[in-house]
Amino acid sequence: MSDLIEDKPFTVEAARAAIAASGELEAFDGPHFRTGRDGAWDSVFLADDKHPHPDFARVIITRRGQAPREVAIGWADYAEVIEADDAERVAAEREWVATRARKPMTIFGSEAERHGYRVTFADILAPLLGRGPRPASAGKADATPASERDWAAEIAGAQTIEQLDAVVREGRGARVFTPNKAGVALDLAQKARRRELSAAVDAAWTPEPAHDVPAEPTAPERPATRDYLPPQNRAERRKSARKKGGKR
Repeated sequence: MSDLIEDKPFTVEAARAAIAASGELEAFDGPHFRTGRDGAWDSVFLADDKHPHPDFARVIITRRGQAPREVAIGWADYAEVIEADDAERVAAEREWVATRARKPMTIFGSEAERHGYRVTFADILAPLLGRGPRPASAGKADATPASERDWAAEIAGAQTIEQLDAVVREGRGARVFTPNKAGVALDLAQKARRRELSAAVDAAWTPEPAHDVPAEPTAPERPATRDYLPPQNRAERRKSARKKGGKR
């Protein structure tokens, strides 16, 4: 077993959590298994006497803004037991190899997935490996090291969403939102503070008073047409016409 696999620095669950929190995973396909050089990839594996385990496993991962990436591993690369002076460690490795032989799909598939994440998201998983990128402020004499900053207090003390965004951005650069108890607690705290600030902004906002819009002038109503009147009014019409000097 290579040193890369022997260390097992993080679980596949921890890798999934870190990558999901980053929002960088666009698509994931697999794991797929294959026996022999010319075999076909399949999402399932059925062991038999001739093939007690798959020879290869792969995953296809698409990171946001990048092309899909196929990452394949071989069973033999993960099956070797490294002999060492630490008898307890050797015994643990032998037990691990025996377990994966009993569950080739579950364990070998998880190994392929974990290895694929490590290849595709090396920068995101660096904190899980104990080595992260150096913060941009590390070279400044007056900057407080990320490990000494009270991130929870800075999140709680943010008075505006812009201030909170700045703290979160610096925290992500320092890799403090790790998939462990402390990192998850910080992530929940910044989300809760963001909700509080957003609610305060909504509460402080008041709509502008509505302005009275003057009614549009309307044309005077035209008198109803008198083209037709009932017969009983004809006498009154003649009488009115005589008074005005009109003709009948």
